[in-house]
Amino acid sequence: MRNSSYSKAKVLTLIPIIVFVVTVICMVLATVLEGPTHRGAIYSIFAFVWIISMFISPLPCLVLSILGTVFAAKASKDGSAKTPVFLILGIIEILIYVVGAILAVLMFIGGQSV
Repeated sequence: MRNSSYSKAKVLTLIPIIVFVVTVICMVLATVLEGPTHRGAIYSIFAFVWIISMFISPLPCLVLSILGTVFAAKASKDGSAKTPVFLILGIIEILIYVVGAILAVLMFIGGQSV
């Protein structure tokens, strides 16, 4: 029987990965569509989505990763066998999104001077 902390940890650590994958897919599609469409509407939509996602998503994803890691630690205390995978995944996500959040803040500060 799965406990509540395990399912919360699973969901909260997988959401940032899904956001990252969607961001990468939009970036690849915008890169592919840039040349043939000569900055058409489809290119603009994908470019807008991945740039905004790259700028805005690190902070919410960092919070979700921290919460997922906390729930994974709680579930591992309760004795769930598969929880260490999500605990390690959460720690890796935290490290990545801390760097992303710092870069987002630097882009915000640097963007004001342009």
